[in-house]
Amino acid sequence: MLDLSTSGPEEALRVVLTGVLALWAMWWGLGLLLALADRRLAARLAPPLLRALLVTGVVVSVQSPARATPGGVESLQGLALPDRPLTTAPAPATSAPEPPVHVVAPGDSLWSIVRGRSPGADDTSLGAAVDRWYRANRDVIGDDPDLIQPGQRLDPPGAP
Repeated sequence: MLDLSTSGPEEALRVVLTGVLALWAMWWGLGLLLALADRRLAARLAPPLLRALLVTGVVVSVQSPARATPGGVESLQGLALPDRPLTTAPAPATSAPEPPVHVVAPGDSLWSIVRGRSPGADDTSLGAAVDRWYRANRDVIGDDPDLIQPGQRLDPPGAP
């Protein structure tokens, strides 16, 4: 007899699942015998028997938990590891220098122009950069910083 208090949780689970499997197998066998004896009884018992068969299959499939091979990582000891990675690292993206002048396209705004030139910036720094772009190009833009026209050539702040 197995003492469940001293065995591990996997062994206890295996014992419980084996008992459940035996009970379902007995229920399935009893139902099959009764169904063979009476067709009307078979019509009433068919759905529960199919469910029992399905549950039996599930219980059987989970009864024995998969185990890792003994040794685990230690089994790699003594194996030759490659001297270099087996895959190549992606080439770093080279960014082309930004043109010193931005030509306004349809749908552009100062905000979108600055966001395109500073993709990782937060809203606060973007707002300050938009203000700098407006002050550097006020003579081209005019009094309304929200109204820029396609074809206008805007210099970045600090450009000569």
